[in-house]
Amino acid sequence: MELNKKPLRIRELVAMIFMLVGLKGGDTTPALFADKAQNAIWIVPIISFLFLLGPFLVLMYLLKKYEKYNLVELIFHLIGKKAGTLLALLIFISGFVAMFTDMRNVMEEINYLYFPNSPTLVLYVLFLGICILVALKGFETIGSLAWALTPVIVVTIIAVLAVDLKDAVLSRVFPIFGGGVNTVLIEGISKSSAFLELFLITIAYQAFHQTKYFRGGIYLGSSLSFILIVSFYVIYAIMFDYNSINNIAFLYQESTEIVTLGHFFTNISTLFMVGWMFSNFLRFIIFLYLLCWIFGAIFEIKRFEGLLLPLGFIAMIISLIPPSFVVNELILREMTLQMVTPLFFLFPFLLWGASYWKGRKA
Repeated sequence: MELNKKPLRIRELVAMIFMLVGLKGGDTTPALFADKAQNAIWIVPIISFLFLLGPFLVLMYLLKKYEKYNLVELIFHLIGKKAGTLLALLIFISGFVAMFTDMRNVMEEINYLYFPNSPTLVLYVLFLGICILVALKGFETIGSLAWALTPVIVVTIIAVLAVDLKDAVLSRVFPIFGGGVNTVLIEGISKSSAFLELFLITIAYQAFHQTKYFRGGIYLGSSLSFILIVSFYVIYAIMFDYNSINNIAFLYQESTEIVTLGHFFTNISTLFMVGWMFSNFLRFIIFLYLLCWIFGAIFEIKRFEGLLLPLGFIAMIISLIPPSFVVNELILREMTLQMVTPLFFLFPFLLWGASYWKGRKA
C-alpha cells in the first residue's frame, strides 16, 4: 500500500482506535469478564491493559527505531522471512479468530434485540456487505468516516452514562474483588488479548507521512479507550448486583433497558441504537481492513483490498459454525483469548531480543 495523497492525522487514528478498542465497553466483552470476576468486572481491564502495556511499549519503541517499517516488515527485518512469516501468520490468525467471534456475537445481539423476526443469515450478509463496500474505499476514507461519526457516538455514550448513573447504587461495587483477588488476576491476565487490536493497527505505521502522528494518535487513542472501558465497567458494577452481573449477556443493552425518563419515555434503548450500530459497523470495517492489510503484507499482495470479500465471507461462514451465543462467547472466544495472550505478550520481546542481537553483530 502506498502512502495516502492526503495524509491521515492524529485525530483519525484516535477515532479508529476509539472504535476498535474503546467501544468494547458496549459489546459482549463485559459479559466474558463478568463470568467469573462478577462485580469486579471493572478491575479486569485494568489488569489486562497493564499486563500488555510493557510488550506494547516495546513494540512501539522498535517501530520508532526502525521507522521505515510497519508491523509485518519489522518482523521480517528482525527475524527473517521464514520465521517472520510464521510469526506474522500467527498474529493474523489470532486477529481473524477474534474478529469472527466478535462479529458473531454482534449479529446475535442485533438479531435478538432489534430484529427477532429476521433470519440471522440475511442480517449477517447485509452487515458484512456494508462493511466490505465501505472498506473498499480505503484506509483514508475509513479514518475520515470514523472521525466524522465520532461526535454522534460520543454523544450517545455520554447520554448512556448519564442515564445509567441516575439509577446506580454505589454500594454494589462491593466486594471490590468480586469473585476473589486470584480470580480477578487470572481473568485479567489470561484474557488480556481481548485488546489485541492495538497491536494489529501498527500495520498502519507507514500510512502517515510523519510517524510521530501515528505514535501520538495510538497513545492518545489507547488512553481514552482505557478510560472509557473502565468507566463503562464501573457503571455495570453499580447498576447490577454481583449475583446477576455474570448472568447478563448484553450488559450495555440491559443498562439502557432498565432505566426510564419519566412516565412517557419508558423504552429509551431505541434512542441509543443508532450510535451503537454506527460504532459496530465502523469497528468491523476497520478490523477487516487491517487483517487484509496484514495478510497482504505477509504474501506481498499490493492490492490487498481484493481480499476483503473472500476473507469477510470466510469469517462469516466460520462464525456461523458454533450453535449458539453461549458456545461462541464462553467457550470458543474465551479459549481463543487464553491461547493467544502469550503470543501478544512475548512476540515484542522476541523482536527486541533479535534487534539487540543484530546490534551486537553490527
